[in-house]
Amino acid sequence: MKFVAIALPVLLAAAAGLAGCNQTSEKPAVTQNVTHTPFVQHPENAFSKKLDLYTQAYYLLMNGPDSLQPAYNTFHLVRKAKSADDIRFSTSRSLNRGLELFGQGLAIEDENLGDLDDAVRNAWQAGNKLRQDEQELEPYFRNREYRKDHLAKARASYNAIQNDYEAMFSHMAKIETLLLQYRKEESVRRMDFFREKGDWLGYYTEESIQNAQDLLALFAESEEPLDSTTLYARGNQLLRRLETSLAAQRKAYEEARASSRKNTAASLSVYRILTSLVGSYRDLRQHKKTGDLAAMHKKFNDALMANRRRTGKPY
Repeated sequence: MKFVAIALPVLLAAAAGLAGCNQTSEKPAVTQNVTHTPFVQHPENAFSKKLDLYTQAYYLLMNGPDSLQPAYNTFHLVRKAKSADDIRFSTSRSLNRGLELFGQGLAIEDENLGDLDDAVRNAWQAGNKLRQDEQELEPYFRNREYRKDHLAKARASYNAIQNDYEAMFSHMAKIETLLLQYRKEESVRRMDFFREKGDWLGYYTEESIQNAQDLLALFAESEEPLDSTTLYARGNQLLRRLETSLAAQRKAYEEARASSRKNTAASLSVYRILTSLVGSYRDLRQHKKTGDLAAMHKKFNDALMANRRRTGKPY
């Protein structure tokens, strides 16, 4: 089963790159004379900030509990209603915040994300159009004016709102594809940075996040149904990679704490969240319920937020 909305995991092909070459607790060798692209000086640069803001916005709009999909489903129920019905018209409560985060990302200048910026800008414009069109109907339904005109005003607006949603989902699909690509590149850069510094806590924290991304990508990219046996056979392989990196992360955390290193608490938070994500995967494997997959997405997003706090750059 291929899911339309995902939590922005990297492509599984990333396993063949930097993250896949060190699946033991042995520290990888420090790379000498590594050439970076010019804009990569530190993992917390404009590129990283924009990418994280876009990631958070995407989660809210496509995966969060108040995302666009439930609002779209409600809209279709409203379209089928009759004027005598008690119609409850609601919009996505995450739309405003998602558009705000998109706007914050667009305000950060970085020439290396031009195609993603274009896609986000298109989604921002489409989202504002959707918000405007739906807001015009909110008092109409709230005050039950539809019973006076027998839904005439609403029916005149339905096609425009339908087009708004379709445009929004189309732009978000483009954003999804680009975020998959850029998050993969960013993860490799960050791990490379931490490896060169000899920051093994940072390195294994990043590797654990990437392995969690790969596990989520399995379900995002697969055309197989959620109860497919082969799906979980591959998932179990990815799970072992994640558990291995989590063990290495925990060991690095204990070493950092023993050396009185500061700012280790957020790394422990990432560890705990991803360990809980492992539990949600096991629930998914047992019950084959989309709610368990949604819990994995939620925990992955929480891990990203905790990782931002670890680096000292909260949203």
